[in-house]
Amino acid sequence: MKLKTNRQTIFNRCLKGLCPNCGQSKIAHSWIVIHEKCPKCSMPIKRGNGFYFGPICLNYGLIAFGIISPLLILGFSNLIPIVWTLSLSILFSFSLPILFYPISWSLWLMLYYLCLPKELYENRPDNSDDLLFDEDERL
Repeated sequence: MKLKTNRQTIFNRCLKGLCPNCGQSKIAHSWIVIHEKCPKCSMPIKRGNGFYFGPICLNYGLIAFGIISPLLILGFSNLIPIVWTLSLSILFSFSLPILFYPISWSLWLMLYYLCLPKELYENRPDNSDDLLFDEDERL
């Protein structure tokens, strides 16, 4: 089956923070509010129970291992003062998760649909009545 929306399109849309299905609307309403469904195509962004763990893990991993850990290594190796290290670590640990929240959702959707492109609503067959769009309705 040929995909209507290919992986390159999904990648480009998610990098821009757009809906991976239609590419016409942002997935985030604001920095701390993610749409439940796309305002244009009604594809669920928050697909169901447990789907939010992906963005949380990405957000935590990026901040803990990409920012806080290198900062602590620099501080404990005396390249920057320890007071600055601890102050910046505390500041970043509270502020960056909020700033990276919509980015982590976009990256999670990109990873999910790059791995499972047939799950994207636009790529499902027309006669897929057993593949409901809302995972809560599948049960």
